[in-house]
Amino acid sequence: MMRSIAAVAAGFVVIAILSFGTDAIVRRSFANAYDATGRTDSVGLLLLTLAYVGVYAVAGCYLTARLAANRPLNHALILGLLGLVFTGAGTAFAWATAPAWYHVIALATVLPWAWLGGRLREKELERGTPNAAPAR
Repeated sequence: MMRSIAAVAAGFVVIAILSFGTDAIVRRSFANAYDATGRTDSVGLLLLTLAYVGVYAVAGCYLTARLAANRPLNHALILGLLGLVFTGAGTAFAWATAPAWYHVIALATVLPWAWLGGRLREKELERGTPNAAPAR
């Protein structure tokens, strides 16, 4: 049980650190794309954000699945559900900072990214890839 909790926590922390860190860099680098309230309507910037968060989510969910002692996909999906809760809360809090389409896509992609991360780990185990055994 503790290993499962640690696996989910590790993936969550990785996603959070990478996402918030990249957000800070993007906001500094493209400061003129945001208004005084922190809102942006830049389609390119919002698509970039969806893309890097997606990559980080897949990586974090893969890490969770890799660290899990068993049922890697289930662990990744549990992290996905946790991510959905936090993304929902963040969306409610920051609704005015981006167009509605951005928030809808961000919410709609949380679980597919989690599934992909867990599925990548399952495929690795099915192939018997070197180092594919669950981490001990």
